Amino acid sequence: MLIMPICYANTVHQIEDSMPLDKWAHLGAGYIISDQLHRYTKFTPLERTLAVFCVAYAKERWADSKFDRGDIAATVGGAALYEVNF
Repeated sequence: MLIMPICYANTVHQIEDSMPLDKWAHLGAGYIISDQLHRYTKFTPLERTLAVFCVAYAKERWADSKFDRGDIAATVGGAALYEVNF
């Protein structure tokens, strides 16, 4: 029984180590934006995810010097992660 959690923990750590800190920040930002939209608007999950996509696209387009699709994907991934019921 103790071996199984350790095996899964190693897999999680490998995923964590493979993603740069910037992508984790985008993931967290997408999660937080989706949470706030859920609390203060009547948006559906699809509308929240689309709103997060629009914010992420606008940020990459106009606020950054280099357009990075991976940042958009990580931000939208955070919004999608918010919608998962554990």
